[in-house]
This record gives sequence, C-alpha cells and structure tokens, in this order.
Amino acid sequence: MAHNSADHSMGSTISPTPPKISHILETCLMVKDVGAATEFYKNVLDVEPFMNTPRMSGFALSQTTLLLFQLGATASDSPMPDNRGTIPGHGPSQDVLNLLLSAAPDAGRQTQTPNPAATNRVEKIRGRLNQHFCLAVASPADVQAWEKWFEDKHVEILGRVDWPRGGKSVYFGDLDGNVGEIASRGIWEHY
Repeated sequence: MAHNSADHSMGSTISPTPPKISHILETCLMVKDVGAATEFYKNVLDVEPFMNTPRMSGFALSQTTLLLFQLGATASDSPMPDNRGTIPGHGPSQDVLNLLLSAAPDAGRQTQTPNPAATNRVEKIRGRLNQHFCLAVASPADVQAWEKWFEDKHVEILGRVDWPRGGKSVYFGDLDGNVGEIASRGIWEHY
C-alpha cells in the first residue's frame, strides 16, 4: 500500500503560536573566579547577590537576572531535588575550557585606572572571555551618571557611543575581560 504525503500529515496538528516573549530573564557570564567576580559586580552595580555559591552567584536587576558561573563548574547536568527536573549543563566544551584555563593567570584582568585607549588593548590580552551583555537605563543622562560612577569606582571604560536614535551607551570591562554595556532608550528601534 502506497502512502502519500497527505497520509503522513493527517494525524499531525500545527501548534498555536506561543505567547509573546516579555524580556530576557537571565543573562549569564562565565567567570574564572566566581568569588572575585561576585565582589566586582556587587561593588560596580551596588547590589547584593541573592545567591552566592562556589559554583555561581546571581544578582536581581529589575526584571533581569545577572548570573555569574564559575568557568568549568556548570558543564555537567544539574538534577533538581525531588525529581523536579534537570538543568542541562552549559559552558564551554572541555577543549575550549582547556584553552581558556591555560592562559596567563592575569589575562583579562582589568586595570585599576580608566583607560580611554582600552579598545586598542582588547586584542592584546590573552584569555579574555569577551562575553557581552547590556543593562538598560531610561535616558542618556542615566548613562552619563553610570559613566561617572564607573570612573569613581576605577572601572575600565572600554567605549562610548551616541546612537542615531538619540540613545547613549557606555561599555566597561570586568575582571575576565567581559564587555558590559549600560544603554538608554534610543539605541534600537524597539528600545
């Protein structure tokens, strides 16, 4: 008996479109020393972590959560207690992890003085994790206030951008060479 394509689709139904996404709930950064990175973000963002373990820490930032994962500690699946499910492992594969961990111990460490030429330095540092994330503020004036805050805290400013739609961004480096951004409305059509 021959089957045609109509026979195969008779039992299948098309799922309805899922609900709209409201926002990104979590942003995760891999870090080489979760304790040092937690202290850095606690100081820089002026917020206490809601979770702080040797494996990971987390910061509540309005509707978003910034998670810091100890590099190499989250590669295995994490079964939840009481058979509530499993969080799949995430992070670099072992070959990439070996490359990252073989870099010089101070690679990616920030300097303690703001450096306007920092973008020229980025390519020269081995071991930078170089992940990017952006935190939102309402106005360009808010971005300027954060820029001043970073300067006062001796956080390395990597760049500044005035966007065509009127938005403003300031980029900063963390201890692992990750690139954080504080941006106002007016950087994208949707924000």
